[in-house]
Amino acid sequence: MKPQIILTGSGGCMRELAWQMPDWQISGYVDVTPPEHPIKVGDRIIPYLGKDDFLLQQTKDINVAIAVGDPALRQKIAQKLQTNPHIHFPNLILHGAEVCSDVKLGQGCIISMDARVSTNVRMGDFVFLNIGAMVCHDGRLGDYVTLAPDVKLAGAVHIGSHCDIGLGTKVIQGSTIADHVRTGAGAVVVRDVEEAGTVVGVPARKIK
Repeated sequence: MKPQIILTGSGGCMRELAWQMPDWQISGYVDVTPPEHPIKVGDRIIPYLGKDDFLLQQTKDINVAIAVGDPALRQKIAQKLQTNPHIHFPNLILHGAEVCSDVKLGQGCIISMDARVSTNVRMGDFVFLNIGAMVCHDGRLGDYVTLAPDVKLAGAVHIGSHCDIGLGTKVIQGSTIADHVRTGAGAVVVRDVEEAGTVVGVPARKIK
C-alpha cells in the first residue's frame, strides 16, 4: 500500500511535485483559494480538501508536503502547520534523485527528480531542490533554502537560510552565501555573498 500524503498550494510547484510522486497516494491538497476547476496532473485528479484549517483540525497522524517554492511563504506555512503535532513532514527523495547515504536532512525537505546530493552534505528544515539541482561534497544549506532547476553548487559551498537560488545559478567551490540572498537566473557566484540582497550576472554582483 502506498503511503498517503497531502500537499499544500495549488500552483505549478504543487502540480510538478505531484507528477514526481507515483510512489505516494496523494489524498489531496489544501490552498487558501478554492479552485475554479479540478486540478489534473497526468492521469490523476488531485482533490481539493479545503484551506489550511483542514490540516489544523486533524486529530490523526498525517503526512504533509509544503509544495511552495518561495522560502518566506514556505516558512509561514510550516510554522502554522507545526502547531498541530499530528502533522508530519517527511523528507521526499523523488524518483530519479540520487542522494549519498551519509547526507543529513532536517525535516520536510524535497529532493526533486534528477537532483544530485553528494557526500557529507547537511541541509536544514524545509529545503527544496528543484529538478536537476546539484549539491557537491561537504555542502551546507540552511533552513528554507530553494534551489531552482539546474542550480550547481560546487564542493564545500555554504548557503544561509531563506535563500532563493535562481535557475541555472553556479556557485564555485568553497563560497559562502549569507541568509536571505536571491540570485538571478544564470548567475555565477565566484566570491562570498556577505549580506542579504539580490545578486545577478557573470560574475554575480549585488543589485539591491
